This record gives sequence, structure tokens and C-alpha cells, in this order.
Amino acid sequence: SSPANSDLHHVRASDVKVNADRGHLYFDETEGDTSPGHTYSADSDSWEPPREVKGDIARALFYMAVRYEGNEPDETDLELADTPDFSKRCHGKLSVLLEWDRLDPVSLEEKARNEKIFRNYQGNRNPFIDHPEFVQRVFARP
Repeated sequence: SSPANSDLHHVRASDVKVNADRGHLYFDETEGDTSPGHTYSADSDSWEPPREVKGDIARALFYMAVRYEGNEPDETDLELADTPDFSKRCHGKLSVLLEWDRLDPVSLEEKARNEKIFRNYQGNRNPFIDHPEFVQRVFARP
């Protein structure tokens, strides 16, 4: 119902069970075991996606944190911090997301998806895909 819930830079196809397993856990490295038959892991408060999409998820969360500030009706202020709290709309541990972005650079598939969302659906882009250097400028701590 809110713009953030339907933003295609954030919405991804997902296995129903995988999505349910994540629930409201924030994104971080976990101490949990990889679930049988899956490439993700979880522990009591956090969720770790498969290695090959960690950067994609980080850049989607960077976009959401910049795009949604809670200034519009039905819009939530989404944030990233090193002390995440899902109840406060803080979806990931910032230092880990910065590392995921560094280890999993923007792929050709990610660029194509960004272009498709811009041209065919929303008319906007994820700037952290077009300009990966913006991640450090916006989110890195001095």
C-alpha cells in the first residue's frame, strides 16, 4: 500500500518459504547454519542472503534509505545503522552492507534491471547502480 512496499528497486521475486524464513530479520552476517537446500542463513535477529546477491541487496537498501525519508503520506523513513532495529524501519547493518557492496560489485544484470525499471515502469533509477562511487560518498563514516 505504501510507495516503498511497491518500489521495484526494492521488490524482488522470492521463494515464498525463503521470504517467510526471513520475516523481519535485518540483513547482516549470521552465525546460523545455511538452511538445507538453500544458500542463505539466519540467526536469532539477522538474515544473510546468498553471496552472489549481497551487493545487489545492499544497493537496494542504500537506494531505499535515500529515497524514502517519511516526507510523503504513507511513506516510512527507512534507515541503515550499525545497530539495526526492524521495528524502527532499520533494515540492515550499515558496515556489513558497505562490505557486501564492495565484495559484490554492480553486475551487467543489475544494470539491465535498473534500466528496465527506469524505461518501462517507474521512470527513476537506483543511483548506487549507475554510480557505485556514491555509496562511499553517502554512507561511509569518516
